[in-house]
Amino acid sequence: MPIRKPSPRSTNNASTPTRGTLADVAREAGVTKSTVSFAFSGKRKISESTRERIFAIARELNYQPNPHAQRLSSGTATGVVGLIALPLDHMAWLTMSRLNHHLATQGYEAPLYTFGYSFPGPAHRQKLISTACRQQPEGIIFNSLNLQAQDYEILEEYQQKGGALVCLRSSSQLSCDQIVFDRNENTYLAANHLLRAGHRKIGLCTFGAADPNTPRHKGFERALAEYNLKSNPEWLFEAGLDEEGGAALAAVFLKLKKRPSAICIVNDMQAATFVHKLLRAGVRIPEDLSVVSLDGMPAAQHGMVPLTVVTQPWQDMADTAVQFLQQQMKETKTPRKIVFTGEIIERDSVLKLN
Repeated sequence: MPIRKPSPRSTNNASTPTRGTLADVAREAGVTKSTVSFAFSGKRKISESTRERIFAIARELNYQPNPHAQRLSSGTATGVVGLIALPLDHMAWLTMSRLNHHLATQGYEAPLYTFGYSFPGPAHRQKLISTACRQQPEGIIFNSLNLQAQDYEILEEYQQKGGALVCLRSSSQLSCDQIVFDRNENTYLAANHLLRAGHRKIGLCTFGAADPNTPRHKGFERALAEYNLKSNPEWLFEAGLDEEGGAALAAVFLKLKKRPSAICIVNDMQAATFVHKLLRAGVRIPEDLSVVSLDGMPAAQHGMVPLTVVTQPWQDMADTAVQFLQQQMKETKTPRKIVFTGEIIERDSVLKLN
């Protein structure tokens, strides 16, 4: 059947044509509205010639199917992957950006659900997760950091309805694919590098530095124990946010009467600012203080003193998450778990004492 000219009511004299409706497309194609809907959803088999005719007319009429209507019809938002990051620090920003880029190049929409830098209470957190699941995306990539039992219940219900789940960065109690970043081992590598360089007076700056239950504290203490050492409580510093945290750490450090000879700092932006402040105060890096940072971002490489780092391999982790999710959306697989630890990159911020 030849393609008819669009109905006059589908365009106007403006530079941008008005959007046609599903009924307009059905009328011009000489088919029912259900057939048009099936052509876009793929729920029922129709001839290729009819499908191509419908698509051609839809382009002529500037018609785009309503994703919400499709969702109500099929029960799934086809072509949509939700990204849940709670909270969203700088490393998570980089990871989410890479995830979004990969998914977009493969034709997926990837809305991000986050509270930014804040640590939301249970009610707010559950509301955000519920909102993401109610959109019924084909899959969700989420970070389980700080999630509680009720949060998991929402995600598990989504999974039971056929949604694919991948947990990124932290471990999850759900039966789903997990791409885990081992903060314990990552911090162990940093402290061990300083110990092998001959340092015995070592500090740690991280979130919950003095909490013996946190993974980074455990990794730090494990490295010290191998040399029959214990951490000095005065050298366990609570991390702050990025540059502001680095400035605050420097202010506290410079007031110490007894200082460590080396320190591990939880992220590169904080470490770079800390080093800058110390240099301006006359503290030499690494002659007076050795520094290892725990990220591997550009801020570490291009600062006033290029920093030795233990990397957080966010690119490889993001790539693996997309790969796993696509596989799960196509065919349900036995849940997999892969652990990333990072690696040492030596630069100029560590003085070897032996």
